[in-house]
Amino acid sequence: MFSGMKCPPISEQFIFADDAKLAAQLSCALSSPGIYLPVCDGPRTQRPDNQFEVLRRHNAMGRARANVAFMVGLSDEAFSALSQSLNSRRSVRCQRITVSADIVPLAQQNDGREVLVWGRDRIAVGLLKALRTGQDIRFEDRPSPYDWVTSKNGHLVVCEEGEEISEVIAANYAYALDAGLLLIPKVDEDQADDILEAFYKFNDRDSDYAPAEAQRRLTQELLNLCGSIPVPEGGSITFIGKLPFGFAYPEHPSTHLFEYPDLGCAVVNGFAAEQPKEPGTGVVVLVDPGTTPAPEIQSAIDLLEHRRAFIRVYQGRSANVRHVSEMLEHFPFDLLIIATHCGDSSGYRWTYQFTDSEGLFRTLVVDLAVGFQRTDDPNILKVGHYFRFISLDGVDWTDRVAKSKMYVGNAIHDFNRLIDDGPSKLEPVTKEIVDRVVGSSAMMMSDSNFIFAHHSMADVGTPIIINNACVSWHRLASNMIYAGARAYIGTLFPVTPIEASEVITKVLDTHWGKPLAVALWSAQRDVYESGQRRPYVVAGVFPQRLRVEPLDYPERIRRRLGSSLAGWKKMLAGTDTSDAKRINAVRDIIKIYEREFEHFEKLPD
Repeated sequence: MFSGMKCPPISEQFIFADDAKLAAQLSCALSSPGIYLPVCDGPRTQRPDNQFEVLRRHNAMGRARANVAFMVGLSDEAFSALSQSLNSRRSVRCQRITVSADIVPLAQQNDGREVLVWGRDRIAVGLLKALRTGQDIRFEDRPSPYDWVTSKNGHLVVCEEGEEISEVIAANYAYALDAGLLLIPKVDEDQADDILEAFYKFNDRDSDYAPAEAQRRLTQELLNLCGSIPVPEGGSITFIGKLPFGFAYPEHPSTHLFEYPDLGCAVVNGFAAEQPKEPGTGVVVLVDPGTTPAPEIQSAIDLLEHRRAFIRVYQGRSANVRHVSEMLEHFPFDLLIIATHCGDSSGYRWTYQFTDSEGLFRTLVVDLAVGFQRTDDPNILKVGHYFRFISLDGVDWTDRVAKSKMYVGNAIHDFNRLIDDGPSKLEPVTKEIVDRVVGSSAMMMSDSNFIFAHHSMADVGTPIIINNACVSWHRLASNMIYAGARAYIGTLFPVTPIEASEVITKVLDTHWGKPLAVALWSAQRDVYESGQRRPYVVAGVFPQRLRVEPLDYPERIRRRLGSSLAGWKKMLAGTDTSDAKRINAVRDIIKIYEREFEHFEKLPD
């Protein structure tokens, strides 16, 4: 039933929305059966990295090849920044929607349609019902009925309540796939963290339970949170939320999408990559630092060479932090398979004291994990870091109740600014060593830990990532999807080299060409048979596949490198000459592209 599901075409109209109810009403006016109408939340312009907020949405609309952007409930600042960006390279009609009356002219072809009257919550169910029946939707200030929408093809979308824009995206996703939709209660943040931590400590020597009992308990906790899900016989699931609920439903293929942040971009990235004439996953990078046995790397070489993929391998000493970091951000790959150790690293607990921009004296405690990479200067190392906030002014950062009662103000933004300005601006007043920096998810390369912290990947591409390492789901799944990966496969708890090799080899061989979620589900059934153990989880839209098209991949890579090189040179020319730090950073990136471009220029035809 699920193997034949295909990605739907994408509408030429794109919605950017910070008002979910208006976005739902606009969806009714614009949607067509079997076509995905993309919806993204607006750029969060208050963030210090607001330029990347705009860029991600700009790129998503470009991948969708849409030519009309509806800005629904966006602030003046967000509307201005996004519309200016969208029109920087091509002409895009940007239309602002601020009230329901603005939608009326767009829905004139729907005159006389019935209206579904819905309550103030459970927007996703009401919207999908309206889309299915060809109705408009109107919201009233009252509770909505508890209901769900059945599937037409065996696929079911299961979405956490609470994030209203995510609910609108979920309904449009389900409508385009002919899927059903069920809302489950919003999961408490602390409870979600506790469950993920229990997965991380699965098989830990300090655990109070044997592995089988720990797995049973985790399964039951997930089932308690999502309730009884009415999956059709032989059906499949897309979960949208915080937790890997698919672990509790091993009898069904499932995938996961994170409700926050940038769910809309993640859906577009997955669907866009599966449109006709898109190149698939023919440019492959394999990373094997030699820190653990990884026979799946040679299996991948043999299997993918046979399919005429272009393969680049980083192995042994070449799989160092610098090479892998540069490749992840700047090389235009489609599929990445990593085989190494992964987990939270040891680090430091540092206490900072500073006066923030509002004149308030602050005490901030952070845990810090670091990784080092070489540079062209043998006397200089580049430091990658991951900060985890522990407390602010004596208040535990994980105590959400206490934190909600304190004044945070500009403290965190000011801390990040001071850290970015260099160590001379802010030094810790105390330093301690800690055994584990929770959430650091460091990947061990041949020379040091690699702390992933990129804003984008694959030369602003949308690759598929298979991180075949222990506990590689934690933080990295959401962070890599946020950075542009269209799909991510990782593990919830430790795996042995033998099972890691067997599962991934079967995905690349026996189950090649199936929807990625089905391929992974089938591979785990082959390896673990009827056992409970299911360490692997996939994130991304359901109907996307590994496939290699008959293309000249070296020439495709060369063209993309050349285009990016020209773009970075243009950026350098436009950079303020007084900004030495920025100029040096751009020059370093240009060197990477020049080196890669020269290599592909010299390749024989």
